[in-house]
Amino acid sequence: MLENSMDIKSKNVELDVGIKGILAILLMAVSAFCQGRLDFIIFSLYLLAVTILLRSDLRFILKNLISYGVIFILPYFLGLLLSLLAGMFIPNTISINHLQVTETLIRLGKVFFIWYIGSLYFFTTPFEEILIMLKTVLSPLNAIGIPILKYLNMMMCIMNELTESISRFKMDILEEVRHVFKDKQIGFKVKLSHLANILVSFIANSLQKTDAVQKQVETIKINVYVYKMRFSKNESLGILSFILLLFFLQK
Repeated sequence: MLENSMDIKSKNVELDVGIKGILAILLMAVSAFCQGRLDFIIFSLYLLAVTILLRSDLRFILKNLISYGVIFILPYFLGLLLSLLAGMFIPNTISINHLQVTETLIRLGKVFFIWYIGSLYFFTTPFEEILIMLKTVLSPLNAIGIPILKYLNMMMCIMNELTESISRFKMDILEEVRHVFKDKQIGFKVKLSHLANILVSFIANSLQKTDAVQKQVETIKINVYVYKMRFSKNESLGILSFILLLFFLQK
């Protein structure tokens, strides 16, 4: 299964997995030094260009914006709202002038850059390629007793099972949820009960997949693949674009 997946997905790799990983880490580090509005605009335009060149679609951008908003932005603004309400009704509490909203938004912007770069890297890079690269890079740790290959095999199996579980959730579970909401003959409490039962059933079935994961660990092996860094035209252009980004950010 790994070999077939490698044959299919490797055709979509635009950059060497190792060089792309190094560039992603460097971009995350550079994003921490963005300060002014111009830096954020330049960095955002660069990431947008990279997203287009790596053939990611608009849905990928929207999903990242929505997920980031739910996980980071929404809790921050809820906390900000509670602080403002506390300042209105409780004396001697923190005021809006002491919340440093601008500095916080800058930090949130930097966190988004890191979030987006990591997400873009994993979205545009086959996971098998990443494991093969990690196996080669981290293989010296085997000499001190750390079973790197075993851990990487386990990661591969877990990812396979997660992919199947997500597909099953989208196809089967969501269809059951739609059926529950479409049924107008049952009340709201009954619908909640049905939804809880569906979720419990899904979790129980997922926990039963441990045996399948164990069998895959014993059968799937990535030790037969060796990572060799590839340096071609695309990699050269990627490094050159990163240097140009640094040049414009220093202006």
